[in-house]
Amino acid sequence: MIKNYLSFILILFSLITRAQSLAEILSISLEKPSGTARFESMGGAFGSLGGDLSSININPAGGAVFIDNEFGFTISVGNTKNNSLFFNNNETTNNFEFSLNQGGGVWLLKNYGEGNINQVTFGINYQTVNSYEDMFDSKGKNTKNSIDNFFLNNSLGYSVTDLSVNSNESISSVYKYLGEYYGYSGQQTFLGYQSYILSYNDDSKSFYSLVDMSEGVDQHYTNESKGANTKYNYNLSIQYKENYYFGLNVNVHSIYKSSFTRHFENNFSEKSPIKSITFENDLVTQGEGVSIQLGTIAKFNSFRLGLSYQTPTWYTLWDETYQYIETSSQDLDGNTFNNKIDPRITNVYPKYKITSPSILTASTAVIFGKIGLLSLDIISKNYSKIKLKPTKEFSFYNNEINSKLTNTLDFRLGTEFRLQKTSLRAGYQFYGSPYKNSEMTNDYSTLAFGFGYDFGNTTLSVSHKISESKRKHQLFDSGLTDLTQIDSNTSFSMLSLIF
Repeated sequence: MIKNYLSFILILFSLITRAQSLAEILSISLEKPSGTARFESMGGAFGSLGGDLSSININPAGGAVFIDNEFGFTISVGNTKNNSLFFNNNETTNNFEFSLNQGGGVWLLKNYGEGNINQVTFGINYQTVNSYEDMFDSKGKNTKNSIDNFFLNNSLGYSVTDLSVNSNESISSVYKYLGEYYGYSGQQTFLGYQSYILSYNDDSKSFYSLVDMSEGVDQHYTNESKGANTKYNYNLSIQYKENYYFGLNVNVHSIYKSSFTRHFENNFSEKSPIKSITFENDLVTQGEGVSIQLGTIAKFNSFRLGLSYQTPTWYTLWDETYQYIETSSQDLDGNTFNNKIDPRITNVYPKYKITSPSILTASTAVIFGKIGLLSLDIISKNYSKIKLKPTKEFSFYNNEINSKLTNTLDFRLGTEFRLQKTSLRAGYQFYGSPYKNSEMTNDYSTLAFGFGYDFGNTTLSVSHKISESKRKHQLFDSGLTDLTQIDSNTSFSMLSLIF
């Protein structure tokens, strides 16, 4: 496999505006943090509570609420059922997932007893803030559109001489050359032409399609993604007197996302020279980010108030892409040909930067003595503040983000009821759609419940959560821009051991 390191100046703009869609960019900034089983079963509403390893990620002041050193980890297992609706046809897929949800610990570095600074605490916590594990299939008969329009849209401005493979050249060398000097669109036109989807008209000096879909075409689109956005909290917090807590997090983010799509078309018109098309794309995005988080918690008898602010997250990312296309064609004499175009080139693109928006969380809780509690978090996040840099090269996407995305208000609600050493818990989460036009995705909600048992030196907690969401996925960035609707039902169980 050859890696093609593409130049920044020539193709950066064409690269990311094509390889990275708005949905892909948005997924970098979305945070739906997972955590301990207690945290999950109470809907993650820990902004004014603290005292849980995952609460540090919501409000860094929560680290000072601990009364002893604590260490723990969480594993999760679950399934996501995706039902896609594409041209009145339903397809269902199930995605099984097993992961280490969370791990970390806190250390009470100093305890001053009756002094103004009662406690200084240091903590480290790891959790997944967005899982990319997903898969869906979409099948249907399209009577208006084919993948040929994707290649036609990219062919504007090219001539057949740009795309020919001469005797001293190869598919790989020309594909590599086009990526270096013409960018993404040149490579797509090359794939369309070499696979015989496109032909060239010397008179009009333009490409045209050999696909005949006058009777419609059967389409099968598969999308599979893997990876996660994980986050490490490095926490320092203090307890001031008896009722006030302050904290600081330095957050380190790590992203790895692999997206694979396969688009298959067949059953064209009998007159069509093209009988079937298989087009595969791999996109790998990886990188790191950093953010700072400040928080405070105040206790007023049975009431708790919390406030935390997370700065924008500054990501440095890079992408790799790999493509393959195969067609089956037939000439006028009825001879059938298999055309496989596999450049065996991995395009490695220059690093770029994404700044995700800041997060403001206001929290409150009511404590019912030793019986239980009720807590609420309200989270504000303005997705229109997402920025890609260099800003000049990414002005198209920055303008699109500003015009299509909006501010969201999310809610987390949790409760806990204690019976001696046993705790019963329940929670609810609501995430608003980041799109101004809710047609692309609707609101996302989660219902959770669980229990915990204190063995003395060890606490065992179990939780289960169920979530529902709806979204629309656009097949390609141009040409074949049809939408498939995805209804997702997710069910996850978590187990935590805390020492």
